[in-house]
Amino acid sequence: MKKIISGIVILTVVLSLGLASCSKSSSSETSEPRTPISIAWLNMKPNDTIDPVTGITYKGSYAFKELLEKKIPEVSISFVAIPNENWIQKMETTLTTGEADIGWYTNQIQASKWFVDSRTMMANDPAFTEADFEKTFTEPAKFYTRYHTFDDPKNTGAIYGLPYDIGAYYIMYDKKLLEDWGITPPSQTATFDELLAIAQKTTGINPKTGKQNYGTYIQPRWSEWLGVGADIYHAISIPDMDINKLDIAKDVEYIKDSPEVLKYFTILQELIKCAPPGAVTQTGAENWLTPDNNIAVMFDTSKTQAYYSYVVANDKSVMDRFIPIYLPKGKQNVSGFPEVHHVAIAQTSKNQELAWKVIKTIATDKDVLNLIFTNYALGNVPALADTSGLEIMKDKFSNDRYQERLTSTFITDDYWYWRGPIQGVFSDLYVGKLTPEQARAKFYNDTVKWISDKKLQSGK
Repeated sequence: MKKIISGIVILTVVLSLGLASCSKSSSSETSEPRTPISIAWLNMKPNDTIDPVTGITYKGSYAFKELLEKKIPEVSISFVAIPNENWIQKMETTLTTGEADIGWYTNQIQASKWFVDSRTMMANDPAFTEADFEKTFTEPAKFYTRYHTFDDPKNTGAIYGLPYDIGAYYIMYDKKLLEDWGITPPSQTATFDELLAIAQKTTGINPKTGKQNYGTYIQPRWSEWLGVGADIYHAISIPDMDINKLDIAKDVEYIKDSPEVLKYFTILQELIKCAPPGAVTQTGAENWLTPDNNIAVMFDTSKTQAYYSYVVANDKSVMDRFIPIYLPKGKQNVSGFPEVHHVAIAQTSKNQELAWKVIKTIATDKDVLNLIFTNYALGNVPALADTSGLEIMKDKFSNDRYQERLTSTFITDDYWYWRGPIQGVFSDLYVGKLTPEQARAKFYNDTVKWISDKKLQSGK
């Protein structure tokens, strides 16, 4: 009997030790330390936000963090929220001081100063090589992820980060307001001439409501990108981005006597006459997308973007009245800002291999992309070539814009040689300081000066 009891005691001790050992092993496995990876992202909010109009709840960064940590168990994710105001300077400070391992960016010339060239990561990653990059993303996304700028020609061809979405902007018209005036709605591919005619006919006292209507809402901001659809710019291709190789006769001199440039400035001048008095100072569109709206055609894409929340909410009262259409296009069949959003590894990151794993997951994992498009990138379209499994593509509005961007994105090696100069033109044109002829002359002269200054800086 004593032997049996002794045996039971020994067995109990052995089992206890074994269980304790298993417990320690399990605890050790589950408490494996994670490596911190910090992501600086524009306008990323930590907590849920509720759209005050639609009532839709959008998840805070905690949901993004949880999903990334689930996908990559060895990392601990945190976000640095970069506010909209002066975001470029704030992003630069955050990245260069080592506060973040990964940064969000769009088509920034500063990318070469902030980020690691992803080609160095791809060269050591059999699972995602440069050939995989070429197969994974759409042509516009790839083009605007490869670096090409007159400001830093030595880094031409570098790949800073990976793209995850593309801006797919649109303008809109108020169907009810046009009906009040007895005007046929514009086509989905309306021209500037067609839209100007509508704006002029709907400016005045509404024949049914007796209230003041304005034919359009337009402002200097973004006018340079509307100009893409007016054929006022040339697409250029310079393999080594040496500004001294820019064909001045072909790609600059045309501005001086360009009928397209003159016509665009004239159309803008006429559209301004049809806009609310406060449009230049970004006021006068407070009732847009409401029952009291008094604007026929909305050219301001920052205002039209709000429409997508109503699409998500399936709000027919808005969707049946306010109709989105593509940005106007000219003979080149291109339009709008070729905006691609990326995530990239900061040069200051001490954990670049893990940061690379994170940006690959953000850019290619469809669970992650579904979360992004549902909560953090409303209204944009995918950068992936294969969009199967992406919920956003079940929405016809998004699918159509994705397809349109594949064929209508403006592809050019550099646009700053004309973008900077023309921005100054709009600020004067909109307040009546310049005639269309004077605006064209200023655009030409300021472009020539920009190029001359850049050539001096190049030292060649």
